[in-house]
Amino acid sequence: MRKIAGYLLAGTALIACPCHLVLLLPVVLGLLGGTALGAALAANTGWVVAGATAYFALALAGALHLLYRRAGNAKGSGRTPPTVREAGDRREKTEARSS
Repeated sequence: MRKIAGYLLAGTALIACPCHLVLLLPVVLGLLGGTALGAALAANTGWVVAGATAYFALALAGALHLLYRRAGNAKGSGRTPPTVREAGDRREKTEARSS
C-alpha cells in the first residue's frame, strides 16, 4: 500500500512540475474555457503556478519518503540495519571473545 501511494504521489508531482506546467496550464484553461472554474484559473494564474509548485515539492518529498524509507525504520524502531562492514566487525569481535 505504501508503494502504491508513493507512486501515485510521484505521478501527480510529475504532472504538477513547474517545467511541465508551462505546457499543461494553457491546455487546462482551453478545456475549461467558458466555465466559472476556467475563468477563476485564468484570472489567478500566478496563484495556480505557486500552488502547483508547492504541491510538486511536497508530493515529491512524500513520494521519496514512502518509496525509499528503510525497512528497519518502518516499524518505528529508530535503528538502521548495520552495513556489511559493521556486521563483519561484530562477528570478528564475537569470535575473538569466544576463543
